[in-house]
Amino acid sequence: MTTPTEDNPVHLYNCGLQVRVSDLNYGNHLGNDAILSYFHEIRVQWLSHNQLSEQDVGGCGLIMTGANIDYLKQGHLHQKLTLSLSVSNIGKARFSLGYKLKEQKTGHPIATGSTHMGCFDYQRQKPARMPPGFAELLK
Repeated sequence: MTTPTEDNPVHLYNCGLQVRVSDLNYGNHLGNDAILSYFHEIRVQWLSHNQLSEQDVGGCGLIMTGANIDYLKQGHLHQKLTLSLSVSNIGKARFSLGYKLKEQKTGHPIATGSTHMGCFDYQRQKPARMPPGFAELLK
């Protein structure tokens, strides 16, 4: 089994979305805040699909330590989109998630990005080691 790296991420999940009026900004196109919310949506869907949540991935929660978005094309009201999720750079307590947002009809990219995630014990308010079962899920 290959270890997921930035150059060789492992695909985890896909979902479909449609641009809502609340996702638009003053330029009448998909806003940056909405794109980050889309990243959150697929992450939560993927966790739920695996009977997990951001609060519990098998003994600890997840915390975002950084985010990056690259804007490639405008998104518009009612446009149908496909979002894919991948993983890379898995460590003992951290990993990176990659996102690709595309037009469903044409496959043209709208945005790409990443979030850097850490395992976190919210009761102790300290970083935690990644639970073994969750680490296996990422591979």
